[in-house]
Amino acid sequence: MVSLSLPDDYGASSFETYPLKHKNGAYSRTNDDIHNSIELDALTLAFLDTPQMQRLRGLNQLGLSNYVYIPATHTRFEHSLGVAHLAQTLCENLRRRQPKLEITAKDVVCVKLAGLLHDLGHGPFSHLYDGELRKQLKLRENDASSASTSTSTSTSKPASASAPVTPLGEDPSTFNEKNSGWTHEDASLVMIDAALAHMGLSIDMDNPDEPLKQIGNGIDRNTFGVYDAILDDIPEENILTSRDLYFIKECIHASDGPLDGNIKFEGRKREKEFLYDIVSNRHSGLDVDKMDYFARDMKRTLGSGQVNFMLIEEAFVAKGLCGQGLVKKGNEYVVGKCCRACLNRGKTQEHYMLCWPEKDAVKAMEFFKTRFSMHSNVYTHKTVKAIEYMVTDILVLADPYLPISNGKGGTTRISQAMVDPDAYLQLKDSVLDLIECSPDVRLAPAQKLIKRLRSRELYKCVKAFPVSDTAVAQKFWRDSDENSVREAIAAKATEVMKRNREIIGWGEENGGGVEGEVTKEDIIVEKRAIHHGQKKDNPVDKMRFVAKSELTRLKNTPQMLPSAKKISDKVYEANMPRKFQELLLRVYSKSLSKGDLILAATEEYIEGEWKGYEVSGISHHTPTKAGGIMRRRKESGGSGGSGAKKGRRAWSEEEVYNGQLSQETYCADDETLTEDHRSSLGRSSFGTGDEIVSDFESSQGSVGVKKGLDLSLAYEGAGARKRSLDGLGKGDTGCETPLKGKPSKKKGKISGEAGTPF
Repeated sequence: MVSLSLPDDYGASSFETYPLKHKNGAYSRTNDDIHNSIELDALTLAFLDTPQMQRLRGLNQLGLSNYVYIPATHTRFEHSLGVAHLAQTLCENLRRRQPKLEITAKDVVCVKLAGLLHDLGHGPFSHLYDGELRKQLKLRENDASSASTSTSTSTSKPASASAPVTPLGEDPSTFNEKNSGWTHEDASLVMIDAALAHMGLSIDMDNPDEPLKQIGNGIDRNTFGVYDAILDDIPEENILTSRDLYFIKECIHASDGPLDGNIKFEGRKREKEFLYDIVSNRHSGLDVDKMDYFARDMKRTLGSGQVNFMLIEEAFVAKGLCGQGLVKKGNEYVVGKCCRACLNRGKTQEHYMLCWPEKDAVKAMEFFKTRFSMHSNVYTHKTVKAIEYMVTDILVLADPYLPISNGKGGTTRISQAMVDPDAYLQLKDSVLDLIECSPDVRLAPAQKLIKRLRSRELYKCVKAFPVSDTAVAQKFWRDSDENSVREAIAAKATEVMKRNREIIGWGEENGGGVEGEVTKEDIIVEKRAIHHGQKKDNPVDKMRFVAKSELTRLKNTPQMLPSAKKISDKVYEANMPRKFQELLLRVYSKSLSKGDLILAATEEYIEGEWKGYEVSGISHHTPTKAGGIMRRRKESGGSGGSGAKKGRRAWSEEEVYNGQLSQETYCADDETLTEDHRSSLGRSSFGTGDEIVSDFESSQGSVGVKKGLDLSLAYEGAGARKRSLDGLGKGDTGCETPLKGKPSKKKGKISGEAGTPF
């Protein structure tokens, strides 16, 4: 965790205070498309009205996904309200069902506020700001450093002569070194302090059990608490203290352990440690944050989504060994390394944790399967990621030149705004508009990319390879990094280009053409692990369940609560996936004209790395004429001509008679087709390699087939010379000499007389 803090004089001014408006216990409400209606108490409203919270209206929850899923325009503001609502609902259920846990009204409000404030630190475009942007800035810094070293050793100029100019902010290398471990959760903690300062309040951990420190204009600290409708007042024990606000911060940061290097949580005692797992569950990952955004994101992208409220209503507190502290030995689990956030570091122990009845194991597995589905289909959708890489490049190009104001006369870089809470207020998804409208000529490269984005001339995913479980593929995954693979594909593209130079030089007017050689800057390589929440492990193994016979003990005091256990996967094995993690290698082309080369180079490179094993992948690039011929050359094993000559799999008799081939045949060789036939088939650039899928080899030749051929139309009995095919018009097979004979009933290939080979 990066230690960030506000300046000592932040928010300081004359003290003019007013009481928190509780409306005599009346609550405001707002409508919500997931939870129907959400209750807003006075403390929630006070935080909602801060600039830090209102900033979330300018951050799309799903970043750039609305370029693919148009309705996905919901914001982090909506999501934060939803998480606060679910956190309150779960807390109140526990309070009602297990009264001896002694959950107070203040506990409920604090957990609710943790849900409300947990995303205050997010940057623009979802996780792009604290993920890919940091990664690319670091990569460019390393490249610049290497170039500087190379220049200094090969010339007499000093190293400083090639050092990059830094118009804004700190020197990038110094800044990145100081903030290398920064996450958006760190920024959330700073933004909470800024929101409190806006209300004239501050946390004072020198006096943790006193009301918040009054540091300026705003809400009277002695009214900043939970209203009691029976007393029609705020009892002293309901006033929020510095410990309570520190507890809210700990709830947000719970999955990464206690704050400030502490070995235990400070906000609540051990018997209430389960409260830390409601917003961010450090044990299993099943928490109200994910419940809300899965449901909300599904509804806006896939058309339907809802929270499984049984996982909230049937949750309870019991004792259980942390799933992160168990190690599998053989068929048994034994106590192993303690979880990161264990209260007693160095020793695995029982925790008071959220548990569920055994019958909910299936519901839990469905929850984690939803996680996998959303990450696979939405969050890491190939086009969404391509757009994210494009916007990352825009921000990297603009970073040294676009000033982000802090409203106090100072400016900073886009990438450094998160350490200044005032500047961070200005950094939202609208930063693209700021770049686009800037008159600064140094932003021209970024503005050019924005123009491509607006015109949907996007980066393109040319190939995706699922990484199999074979030893070769797994070794490749472990030993290779994205940058080295990118360089290797660029080198392979040069080889492919030399072999196909006469095709590459055709030019765009002939359906091919490449502007310059492929370099590593034209390529993006993505190593993506998509899992169910615990990487390759079963996430339900990390949860704890209580047997039905033990449920009556849930009303006991914390010390007498039942022990929850890991449940056997036999209970829900019909609902288990075959594996819990998918490894995916994707290759993207930044260039609109180099997709053919990058695709061909990628396939050759991967086949070379995984030689001896079947390589399966999904091509997402439609080749030009040049690309089609290159692929046909490769498939035929020759240097030119059609891919229909050799090396093609023949269709089996079963595939023919099962109707897997239908509609029409055509010739594999361009030369045998007349221009009329090409026109009738509707193919302006006949010969694209993807359209030729197989051959039927007869005794004298082979037949090229288009997907969906119905061979019954190709033969009308022995000696037939005509067939009726829509569009051909001449009543022949579309080639110079029609086939004679009929399909052989022998197992395997189709046979018959042939004139000129197809």
